[in-house]
Amino acid sequence: MKICKATCGIVGGLLLVAVLFVGCSAANRGGLRNSREVGRAFETLHVYPGHQYWYYNQENNPYAVVGLEPPYRIEDINWREVDPDSKTFEKVVGLVESFPATGSFTYGAFIIDPQGQPIGVWYSSLSAGIIVNPETRIVSITTAMPWVNDDGWYGSGVGVGIGSGGGGVGIRLGF
Repeated sequence: MKICKATCGIVGGLLLVAVLFVGCSAANRGGLRNSREVGRAFETLHVYPGHQYWYYNQENNPYAVVGLEPPYRIEDINWREVDPDSKTFEKVVGLVESFPATGSFTYGAFIIDPQGQPIGVWYSSLSAGIIVNPETRIVSITTAMPWVNDDGWYGSGVGVGIGSGGGGVGIRLGF
C-alpha cells in the first residue's frame, strides 16, 4: 500500500509537470494561414516592406522561404538570412516553387502568432509547426527535413545503391 501511494504520488507529480509543460508550449504556438495572396507575392518576387527573409536548407536545395516583420527573427542553423533584393532570393524562391517535396505542392501562407495575428509570410511545399517566443521574438519553425529523411523516397526508373557500415553491406533498389 505504501508503494502504491508513493508511485501514485510520483505519477501524479509527473502528470502535473507534463500538463504545465504542454500548457506553456501551447501558449506560444503560432501557425500558418494559407493565402493565395502570399503565394502570388512570392511567385512575382514581390516582397513585403520591412520584412527580413530567410530560406530553409541550402541555397541550391531550399525547401522554404519566409519573411518576418521585425522584431521577429529566426535563429536556427538550418535557416539562412537572404536579402530580398538579391539574385539569391530570386533563385531560392524559384527553386522552392519549381521543386516541391514529393507528393506536395508549393503554397503561400501568413505566419501567425499565438493570438492569430500575422507576423510574416511563408512559401513552401512543407507544412510547419510554429513557436513564437514572446519575450525574445524568436520564431522557431519545425518541419520535415527531406534531405535527411528518405521515408517516402520514390525513385523513377531503376536505381541501385550499395553501402557498408556496421560490419555489413547494404543494397537498396528503387523503382
